[in-house]
Amino acid sequence: MTNTGDGGEAGNGPFAPKKAARYWMTLEPVVTAAVVKTVRRTGREARPLYPVATAFVLWAWQTKGMDLDLTRMFRRRVVEEYVHRGMASFTRGSRATYRSALLTMVDAVTPPSDVPFRIPRSDPTPPYAAAEIAALRSWASAQGSAVRRRDAAVLLAMGFGAGLATRELLSVRTADVDVRGDEIHILVWSGRPRLVPVLGEWQPGLRAAVGELRDDQWVFRVGRAGVRPAQVTDFLHRGHATELDVRPARMRTTWLLTHLQTGTPPRDLLRIAGLEHLAALDRIRQFLQSPAQLPPWKPDFPHPQV
Repeated sequence: MTNTGDGGEAGNGPFAPKKAARYWMTLEPVVTAAVVKTVRRTGREARPLYPVATAFVLWAWQTKGMDLDLTRMFRRRVVEEYVHRGMASFTRGSRATYRSALLTMVDAVTPPSDVPFRIPRSDPTPPYAAAEIAALRSWASAQGSAVRRRDAAVLLAMGFGAGLATRELLSVRTADVDVRGDEIHILVWSGRPRLVPVLGEWQPGLRAAVGELRDDQWVFRVGRAGVRPAQVTDFLHRGHATELDVRPARMRTTWLLTHLQTGTPPRDLLRIAGLEHLAALDRIRQFLQSPAQLPPWKPDFPHPQV
């Protein structure tokens, strides 16, 4: 047998990934469809394509927050982003190999002649239901060590409490968390600089974590050398297996929805979310029980800054 790079094995039996094992039943239909289309169009062997497609689909779904949609995932721009941002720990040769294989799959999944003139806008990532949030709280408190319990609590606090995207929450250091009395704010430097207030119900876990750490440490997963999007996925893989869908992208949608439900003014929400256009909020509005029409967008204020 030969190792696939995903941690799965390629032999005479079906492909069985190790690193993505807990998500395989969810990812398998998209991965298999992409591999089958590629084999049919190119005649390439299926086995080497499976680990490449699995790693890419897992990243696009869990880190980038995309829906499991074959033709929306397998786009050249998504592949290029994955190679640039999702493969930082890979060697140059491995990145080139993956890129070549994925672009071949893109051409097979959506050949240039089949690409529609207009690409429909993807649906927003759905928010968590109350029962799912309760299950995630239980999951965080049931981690096997104090360090993992702290990291899980911080992950939920920065996702549900501040709506931070994956790269943003990975970039937060203790010096970026401003604790003053009953209020906590997070200073975000990555991508969309801004000051974000943390929702009250999610403050205790973040407050406790910051109190335990030294100045200028990473708040989530102390001791890592830098920031890589896969670090959230790595954290989930190292813990006890869970069927829960733990994704910062869904936490952010839930956070945005919470603010809309509680009446945060749209322009204030744009500022603390690092968004520019009300259209982004209008897409979340569909999840409100009684959707309210947002006011028309007028670009009369500058890009959000700290």
